[in-house]
Amino acid sequence: MRKTDIVKQGLMRISEVAKAAGVSLPTIHYYTREGLLFPSLKTAHNMAYYSPDCVEDIRLIKEFQSKRFLPLSVIKLILQAKRDGQDVKHVSEMESVLGDIFQPMPDETQSESISLAELISVSGLSETDVNELIAMGVIIASETENGPVFDGIETRIAQIAKRLLTFGLKPADFEIYQQYMEITRSEFKTIHEIIHHLPNHEVIPLRELFKLASDFKGCLATRIYRQEARHLQEHS
Repeated sequence: MRKTDIVKQGLMRISEVAKAAGVSLPTIHYYTREGLLFPSLKTAHNMAYYSPDCVEDIRLIKEFQSKRFLPLSVIKLILQAKRDGQDVKHVSEMESVLGDIFQPMPDETQSESISLAELISVSGLSETDVNELIAMGVIIASETENGPVFDGIETRIAQIAKRLLTFGLKPADFEIYQQYMEITRSEFKTIHEIIHHLPNHEVIPLRELFKLASDFKGCLATRIYRQEARHLQEHS
């Protein structure tokens, strides 16, 4: 394609995109490799042109990372829904709900990942207990060049697990929570499938959907505890 035709289409060199978005060239290369940005035209192995829309996409990526704490894999879902022509209300709702999910919890005090030794120190768990909980998938480590690290939610889980152990639970007792995690994972996949296969013109109030699912689980758990309490009373 001739340069004049590229100019007429309003396409931008990567250096122009970087300058307009206020990011470095390696950042754009990284976003492109991760599938968050797509060149509109490649004229050579090392020459590509981008749509001006990429400037807004980069702004959104940085905002989602800094204000909503969303990982790139989740940001990619939002951008893809936007590019697929999903209803703007649906995309906005998706941004809001995912932002709430990844917002640090009140007790999730640390913002940076910590080492295994630090996790043991702040949680009070023994290394053996931590390793057992990791093996069950109750605590999840992120592998790095310097060894396993644990983010804020894993630290909070470890601290709660320590408190439960002081009430008499043993690490092996946490196997019941493996089942709960698998059921919750299946629940999320079911909801995602429903949302994913919606016609573009249909919009589901995602916040209400997730709240109803959470309330439903809470009601079921309360009912079970009530039933078991009555059962114990009747047989005491």
